[in-house]
Amino acid sequence: MKRTYTTPLSPLQQKKVLRISFLLLFALLLALFFTPGKGLYFLRKQKKEVAEISAEKVELTKKNEELREELKRLHTDMRYLEEVARKQHGMLKKDEKVFDFSPKEQKKTE
Repeated sequence: MKRTYTTPLSPLQQKKVLRISFLLLFALLLALFFTPGKGLYFLRKQKKEVAEISAEKVELTKKNEELREELKRLHTDMRYLEEVARKQHGMLKKDEKVFDFSPKEQKKTE
């Protein structure tokens, strides 16, 4: 069996090996953090977007439920239907008149 002898690296060679290893490590870390679609930076950004969308979903679900309740109330509650018709659409009952006693200055601003 042949024996091979290795010579120790000179200080200049050790510096070169150290610099190359630091550059490779730095490149690896950059790739780990900033790889498009897979890096930690992009994953963190996507998690933030998911959280925002989830919060928006909860808000929209709540609003949807409120609208369903109002729709159900409009179909079943005649007093509420009358109230909405009067307030939002300015409807009146038969033989009912509206008198406006507000000052003229307020009428112009509205």
